[in-house]
Amino acid sequence: MTIELESQQRDETASTSDIAAVVSLRLLAAATSLAAAVVVITNHQQRWGIRVDFTLFQVWIAFVAMNLGCFLYAAATAAAARRLAGKGWLHNADQLVVNLEAAATAGAGAVGSIAMWGNEASGWYAVCRMYRRYCNAGLAALVLSFAAVLFLGFASVRSRYPKKIN
Repeated sequence: MTIELESQQRDETASTSDIAAVVSLRLLAAATSLAAAVVVITNHQQRWGIRVDFTLFQVWIAFVAMNLGCFLYAAATAAAARRLAGKGWLHNADQLVVNLEAAATAGAGAVGSIAMWGNEASGWYAVCRMYRRYCNAGLAALVLSFAAVLFLGFASVRSRYPKKIN
């Protein structure tokens, strides 16, 4: 029979709570990135016989693909969090996914900005005046994707600086 010291029990609790926090952050990132992808995929509007959906813009296709990739990565690393704790490569993989997700969000945001306000100098007109519902759903998807960037970014920090077990 092994007798555990009180300090050892606290260390196990701290380790379990740290893993629970990382799992929570990764699951939140998975949920928000999946929600962003679903919002964009299901988003369409038709006016005067012209249907607008995400397949008209390559940046939105990339946005959906990256959000689905972020969902898969975050869900997989959440499921394997206990085994991945303390792995040196995890932080690098986290940073890669965070940067790709941020790039996809920024690209979609730039195109969304032009759609929202237009650019008279280059002849781009603000299409969101005619397709308001479509643009509002796109904005919601951008907010969800940005939340996924933040959640996975915080999980990345936790993977870089895990709690030390004494």
